[in-house]
Amino acid sequence: MQFKDILNTKKFIFTFELVPARSSRTLEYRKILKFLEESTKHCLFDTFSITENPGGHPSLAPFALGSEIKKLGFDPVIHFSCKDKNRNEIESELLALDGVKLRNLLVITGDYPLQGFAGKAKPVFDLDSVQLLYLITLMEKKQNIPFLKGCVVNPFKIQTNEVWLQYFKLYKKFKAGAHFVITQSGFSPQKYKELLILINKGITRTFAELFSSPELFSPEEDEKFKKIPLIGSIIFPSTAIVKLLLKTEIPGIFIGKRVLKKLESAISPIEREKKALEISAKLTAILKGLGYKGVHLCVFPLNYDKILIFMEYFFKYESLWENLLEEFDEKIVFYKNSRLLETELSFALDPEAHSPISPFYKQTPFFLFSELFHFLFFSENTPWFKVLVRFAKFVQKHSYLRRFFTSLEYFFKTRLYKCQECGDCSLYELNYNCPQSGCAKYLLNGPCGGSINGYCEVFPFEKKCLYIKAVENSFFKKNIKKLLRHGKSWLIPPRNWELNKTSSWLNFYLKKDHSGRSFR
Repeated sequence: MQFKDILNTKKFIFTFELVPARSSRTLEYRKILKFLEESTKHCLFDTFSITENPGGHPSLAPFALGSEIKKLGFDPVIHFSCKDKNRNEIESELLALDGVKLRNLLVITGDYPLQGFAGKAKPVFDLDSVQLLYLITLMEKKQNIPFLKGCVVNPFKIQTNEVWLQYFKLYKKFKAGAHFVITQSGFSPQKYKELLILINKGITRTFAELFSSPELFSPEEDEKFKKIPLIGSIIFPSTAIVKLLLKTEIPGIFIGKRVLKKLESAISPIEREKKALEISAKLTAILKGLGYKGVHLCVFPLNYDKILIFMEYFFKYESLWENLLEEFDEKIVFYKNSRLLETELSFALDPEAHSPISPFYKQTPFFLFSELFHFLFFSENTPWFKVLVRFAKFVQKHSYLRRFFTSLEYFFKTRLYKCQECGDCSLYELNYNCPQSGCAKYLLNGPCGGSINGYCEVFPFEKKCLYIKAVENSFFKKNIKKLLRHGKSWLIPPRNWELNKTSSWLNFYLKKDHSGRSFR
């Protein structure tokens, strides 16, 4: 059965994530194939998903394993990331996947590249996950390709602002045409529940209330988004995985305090593994009880003896899920500078929570200066805007004036904003934070899912996430609401490299930059 049809059934589904080996010649790859062959006999899993260079390390391309899974009668899901490919290569790969009928995609930003040939690989991130989703949606319409595309959201965040930013980006992913959602992994049932509450209440209705902006409310969109299947992801807390989680080496995933305590109470490796299987089964039962469409199992053992133990636990606790909630909490633990810290996850829908429109935030003189400069020279509401447009057209016609004007612009912007001279400036949209210099992944439509307590996943506890800075530097609701980009321009198009090293000011007035073109 096609995965699309499985999502439309009423059954609670199980998907299993596979991590391809470095090569098809390895013992690990043969283990995966053996596990897949056994899966045809047990019929426990509805489909398998295949990661793409997980953790930033090079590994076997997912379509190679996907083709093997297809032969066994499953309809696999291919992880498709933005990190290693520019937009042309992305389109080529999508056409190739269509050619071999691997059309189920989990669209992700991707982990930051790590060691490869002769050192660290160059991160590409030519598109972000929202832009990629929308590109695939356009390919579906224009080329009649029946892709089934999923997206990811991470509600398991320490700061409330991080949670809201994840929900803002989820809204954009819905708008971009996501067909299903898989959450990041976590150990807090209440956070899984919050995501359900948000969608069932209505994501645009929630934003309308948050910003006191009735125009944001769209009943039609809310009803459409409620029908999108939501699958909860669970990471298997093996000893090796727990060590990585404690060191925050798996971006965006934290180990729960009660879960860790229960695992550490085991007196032997065998007992610890059974406890890990039981914990995973209990979370699965809770997800089904809450109303999730299914569960996505990550880094589980490729051993059906252990999988069957997990399923026995699940059937045991399936009807008792409400009694299991107290076994988990919102407290997480992780190491920072060799110290084990304990903190709580935040809730965006908690009225007591520190929301992104809190009056405690201060507008810095730098932010106010930037706002004033933008209003004076780049607002179409000023009476002299048409004069500035005519001046820009005059400068553009004379090469010596154009070069001088460009040099003058970047003399100031490189010093004030660490400008990278992209010629397609989005400083205003991100509250005067440059994504080309301030975001390790150059993201334009929201943060990735790997931030740690407001810090960038690539520079943990050293560099603030650009989007957190964009929120914290802004007091007025309208400045936060900009991140939603409500209306016709809900998505910031990808950077136009034709404009690189040209004047972004001239490009703005001449409607060459993203504000003057559409991504359709």
